[in-house]
Amino acid sequence: MNFFIRNVVLIHIAALVLAFSWIHGGTRAELLLPVIPWLAAFALEFLLIFPQAKSTETLSEARSRVWRALARDPLLYAALALTVLLVIPLFNVAGAPIFDEALKQWHNPRPPFAWLPSCVNADEHAVLLLWFPPVLVAALATKHGVLKKGKRLLLEILCWNGAALALLGFAQLVTGATSIFWGKEVFSQFFSTFGYPNFAGAFFTLLFALSAGLWFDRSSDGVIGIHAGSGTRFEETSVIRSHYLLVAVLLNMGAAIASLSRAAILLCAVVVVVLGGYMAVGVWQKTEAGGRVKLLTAIGVALLMAGLMFTVFAPKGLGVEVKSITPSAVMDRVTGRGYYHARVARAIFHDHRLFGVGGWGYPHHLMQYLTPEDRKVMQIDGGANVHNDALQFLAEQGVAGYGLMLVCVSLLVVPLFGRAMRLCRDGAEAAAEATPPPQPAWLYRLPAPLIGVLVGTGATVCHSLGDLPFRDPAILIVWVLALACASGFFPAVRKTAG
Repeated sequence: MNFFIRNVVLIHIAALVLAFSWIHGGTRAELLLPVIPWLAAFALEFLLIFPQAKSTETLSEARSRVWRALARDPLLYAALALTVLLVIPLFNVAGAPIFDEALKQWHNPRPPFAWLPSCVNADEHAVLLLWFPPVLVAALATKHGVLKKGKRLLLEILCWNGAALALLGFAQLVTGATSIFWGKEVFSQFFSTFGYPNFAGAFFTLLFALSAGLWFDRSSDGVIGIHAGSGTRFEETSVIRSHYLLVAVLLNMGAAIASLSRAAILLCAVVVVVLGGYMAVGVWQKTEAGGRVKLLTAIGVALLMAGLMFTVFAPKGLGVEVKSITPSAVMDRVTGRGYYHARVARAIFHDHRLFGVGGWGYPHHLMQYLTPEDRKVMQIDGGANVHNDALQFLAEQGVAGYGLMLVCVSLLVVPLFGRAMRLCRDGAEAAAEATPPPQPAWLYRLPAPLIGVLVGTGATVCHSLGDLPFRDPAILIVWVLALACASGFFPAVRKTAG
């Protein structure tokens, strides 16, 4: 098979990521509509017709293998169920709540079929169909249509795409741009292709963690004896080959900070501490004095670059944002304390538990739950969102929709933890290891990119407790694909006869 046929699924998955991220960060539905459905349809078609084939099988055999795996995968059926649940409200519109001036009370119109999922506005709800089905198609295509080598390549593509978007953002800062692509439309706050700083912050923080995991996997090759064997072992150990991913690490971290998202700044610091500690401890235990000097030098250089990033090259306003990060501010944002959004979302969910009020139904139902005091401080800019993804999805999709979303996520996460536990157990049960990993051994037997994936996706979940990263499809697709690609770094399973 030629190169295109061998990689056509991977190419279309990457094209979906690029489309979501470069078309205004995935937030302009009118611009996504002509592109995303076609790319998703092609990715699904090529998953079924031209999946990547192993060296030991023909294309026909690869196709049969993928079809069997898809038929047995609960993720396929959960994705179909969620898609159907999102389609039904398009034909079961309830309309917006109406305030009766005479009775001084709100009236909620009933949809044609009260026992089925409904929405307030079909056009607004339809935006969700541009988010979830294409992302789930990409996840299924990655899981079944792309081999391990392809998954490793795809994760690296995600990181370099982030680096390219970071360069765009830095160019905007240098040139004093007032629009995302230097156009006529003026944005009050933006970075790279994202018109909302917290979207940019969440996106680049996730990619910072992913690229750091990939870089450590390459740079530590043959140094700490990492164990798991991601399959990315190189005979050539040149500095460029080992450390070129450090460029993506620094660009993505710099972009997360330059976005001026307080959550991203805080989470980047957490990622640096967690992954930096993981890397430093591993290398320190497995190197001699000379290697430790190099490690300390590298840490010093990294700290110097971080210092320059926060001082000499810092964008305007960074100091103000950093100073505003206080424990009380973080707790207020996470708990929703002192503002009405979390309370209103819970009230909407209480009244519409099963199916919610439909996509983007929250701002339509908001007014009837506000107190006179709330109306005096009503948020206009950004007030259409709860700034807590879990609460907004519960209010708008109910237990059924949000439950299916969690099922889809668990079907990606649980197998990863299962394989990780087996890897740790098999390593512990093995006889004396030729190159034992650092301590704790269970941690350093895991592939470094998996650690990066877990830290990065965990950071996004933390961000979603006080904001809305999962309502941006560019972040959503990278988050899901990171989990789908992580299995590509596990060592091959050697089956033995019963």
